[in-house]
Amino acid sequence: MKKIFKIFLLFVFPFITYSQEVNSKAPEFSAADINGNIIKLSDLSGKVVLVDFWASWCIPCKKSMPHLVQTFNSLSDSSFTIVSVNVDTEKEKIKEFQSSLGIEIPFTIIFDKESKLPALYNVEGMPTVIIIDKQGTIKLKEVGFDDSIEEKIDKTINKLLK
Repeated sequence: MKKIFKIFLLFVFPFITYSQEVNSKAPEFSAADINGNIIKLSDLSGKVVLVDFWASWCIPCKKSMPHLVQTFNSLSDSSFTIVSVNVDTEKEKIKEFQSSLGIEIPFTIIFDKESKLPALYNVEGMPTVIIIDKQGTIKLKEVGFDDSIEEKIDKTINKLLK
């Protein structure tokens, strides 16, 4: 019986591990934002959703956040939204992060101190941006932040909103 189970895992595990990759269905989640509101991915169906995984200690996150805020503000009247997932262990770090940047983050922030959502999406580093199309399919997954990733984010969002 153990041998059959091991063989089963060898064939099934790769599909589980990579189920959060580009062109796969985005895993459903339900989590509370920093105001206590429950956010469900399925409630955002019909919108292009950018999910941003970040932490206050992450230097590339500090570089990416102003771009995300600008993108959100410029597309606020469209069928686009951003859900950011903070993985710090203290909620106060979110306000400190915003203060250090001198900006207000205008989109939903989920405080996930137990890192349940990054595990669900196989997040391997901070920041990680995942863009999900209106049908719930992952269309972009990028780790880190630089000019080339910024361009990929913008290009993907614009393509999906057309």
